[in-house]
Amino acid sequence: MSEHSRPYAIHSNEECERLELQARLANIEGHLRYLPVSPRDRVLDAGCGSGAISRLIARTYPQADVIGVDLREQYLDFARTRARSENIQNLTFRAADVFDLSFPAATFDVVWTKYLLQWLKEPERALKELKRVTRSGGIIVSCDFAGFAVEHFPATHEFIQRARDVISALVDCDIGRKVAAMMISLGLRDVKVETETDRIFTVIGRIDAERRWNWEKQLQAARPHLIQIIGSEQGADQFVADFLRNYDDPATCSITTLHFTQGYVR
Repeated sequence: MSEHSRPYAIHSNEECERLELQARLANIEGHLRYLPVSPRDRVLDAGCGSGAISRLIARTYPQADVIGVDLREQYLDFARTRARSENIQNLTFRAADVFDLSFPAATFDVVWTKYLLQWLKEPERALKELKRVTRSGGIIVSCDFAGFAVEHFPATHEFIQRARDVISALVDCDIGRKVAAMMISLGLRDVKVETETDRIFTVIGRIDAERRWNWEKQLQAARPHLIQIIGSEQGADQFVADFLRNYDDPATCSITTLHFTQGYVR
């Protein structure tokens, strides 16, 4: 982990399988409308995880050269195996730190990242590095949530405040609202934001089995961090129970917004 990053608190040996499920629940095929890829473009997926979106981009644009990067070799091994099983020829995966990418300047035409900046202490520093490896006229697209796991209705003020205090100690719950200003400060042009409902974490009424499993796995993996944040095992376990009980309630709605922020390199 880079000194500029938060701990990836939800890591487990099942994380790649969880990420694959999450990609399906998110309907990532719909994300492609935000990616203006042309034939023979070089495309970077920064923080690729299990490689689900990298594989989708490579399958959709078979003449493009797609590279996925992540810090964890375990995830990259999983991603490579999946790519081989799908016989994808125009995709490679590399270990890389998003703060210090091992690519020359102006390498890529399109740079994509999703659910990455929330884990960074210095997201603007990472965006600056993504800008460095993007050619003049190329585009950076960052997909980030806002209101992650903290907007629940109806719910008590105490529960909402507790959820925000705990979740925001793990990730930046509102990073999606901040990325456009970061891109402008870095000199990107034609910066714009499009929003839609986050299909994974928005739940209307009682949560379904797959989304509940997705939450359970993340909370189980994050338990050591929750104990540290809350101060006791009992307190952490009670928070998880209350949190899931909220999602199990058929009268409760939880809303998360997804922000697609894009900017062009001058």
